[in-house]
Amino acid sequence: MGKVVVALMMVLAACVATVGSANADSRPDFSAQAKGAGLSSSEARALQAEADANVAKWGGTQVAANKIRVPGGELTLVLPGEKHARNLDTKGAPRAAASSCPYTYVCAYSGTNFTGEELRLFTCNYPVRIYWNTTGSWKNNQRAGLSAKFYDSDEILRWTSPGGYSQDTAADWRWVWYLSPC
Repeated sequence: MGKVVVALMMVLAACVATVGSANADSRPDFSAQAKGAGLSSSEARALQAEADANVAKWGGTQVAANKIRVPGGELTLVLPGEKHARNLDTKGAPRAAASSCPYTYVCAYSGTNFTGEELRLFTCNYPVRIYWNTTGSWKNNQRAGLSAKFYDSDEILRWTSPGGYSQDTAADWRWVWYLSPC
């Protein structure tokens, strides 16, 4: 009886180890996409480390080498050596292409003049946490009747942007903790 229990325990331990390693390896590998974007192996590793840190901070799921789907929108990271976030899924995307905020979105940027990380928001009445505390920028590329809403740390609405199209190339993110496109 003792040998049977030991054998069952070993089988159970092997099953747990297999499931654990399958979960660790189930994360998509974006290294080919990073290489296709012209990144070296060390740049690709640095970008993945940055993506991992941002998933931990913002929540959500990594869906591309430099893109994270977050509740209420998506965050696009800047590739090493570049100033503007860009979509790696776009065929033939120029290496230093400036970000463009699609119609019906509000886009927030970690840097001034629409540089740095880009957060695209599209879900109305869903304030998304902003983790930047420097000077950045934003674009409201919605129809004229829709305004972006800026909230403080207590989720109190403190400012509403003009309706679309509007923008600020040097926005103070220090007081903004949450942003909603409408």
